[in-house]
Amino acid sequence: MTISDVTLKYLCQKYRHDIGTGTNKFLPGIKVRYVAAKKKFGYAYFGNFFFFGDDFYVWEKDEKYSADHNQDIVNAVFEDECKGRGYARRVIFAGVLTIFKDCNGEPIYTGDVIKIEENNEYIHYYAVGAWSHEDGEGEYCFILDNHNWSLEYCQYQNYKMTRMGTVFFQLDVSDSIGVNQRTMDFNGWRDTKEETQQKLLMAKYTPNFDQELWKYEGLEILGVEYDWR
Repeated sequence: MTISDVTLKYLCQKYRHDIGTGTNKFLPGIKVRYVAAKKKFGYAYFGNFFFFGDDFYVWEKDEKYSADHNQDIVNAVFEDECKGRGYARRVIFAGVLTIFKDCNGEPIYTGDVIKIEENNEYIHYYAVGAWSHEDGEGEYCFILDNHNWSLEYCQYQNYKMTRMGTVFFQLDVSDSIGVNQRTMDFNGWRDTKEETQQKLLMAKYTPNFDQELWKYEGLEILGVEYDWR
């Protein structure tokens, strides 16, 4: 299956009972990424998260997340089918693990920014998205202006793909923008060379809620490193 935001929401609804009761025996083996905090991604497997509309929630056991718990949302999604799952914490969904790896053997997630080298002359920088229907038919791809460039095609052509960062910069704690929308914004075909370089710079320092470009430039000057991997 190709897991897009649409597919994931559909699967969360389909397996709502299992997610609510914590019955993880026969669930799809899907791993996702989310923004745990500034400078830190978290990871969860299917069964340990759910959607309420466009909002994404993960189950947390640590008592420090008790204040983040939203019982009204839990009741709305699971009714009385949810026992002992812990605290439902709203976070920003940040992509799903694909079946592809980059040239260094690192796993590629949707929302990753990739350097694609066809050869020494043709080098591109695009973010990974996923086109699919509810049934999972589709592909992981670079979503461009009027077409998609699939990762499978790049792999078949032996293009060198290197993870450079992610699209989760200039975040807002209240937003619920989908991963595909973020990738399309990153892959702006009208961008100037300067705008592309600015996006690449911000992609290195993710996840990040800073809105001003100069703050990202300051991080680079100071030599700060974000462990976005």
